[in-house]
Amino acid sequence: MSTPPFSNGAAASLVFPPRWMLLREEGRQRGFKNTLAFRRWCRRHDVPIRTDGRFQWVASSDVDAVVARLSPQGTPSQDEATTVVDPVAAGVADVMMGARTRR
Repeated sequence: MSTPPFSNGAAASLVFPPRWMLLREEGRQRGFKNTLAFRRWCRRHDVPIRTDGRFQWVASSDVDAVVARLSPQGTPSQDEATTVVDPVAAGVADVMMGARTRR
């Protein structure tokens, strides 16, 4: 009779990533400046944060879902070739943008 390949549990964590990660660690892995910046980003994008005493946890899959939704690959492209622009509206926009510049 053979033993399961991951009987001690330590190696299993290398194969299957944990569902919940500390907010601090997930923010560090994602390249945020600090924990507060990542917490604010999560709240702004409705990523659920689980609080357990002094520790805050976030699911990597929830963050991945928001990133996929925000990525440019997930939204249709609007380049100049596919967008019809009214010449009058374009002229008004040019005048308005020019009025905002400081002199």
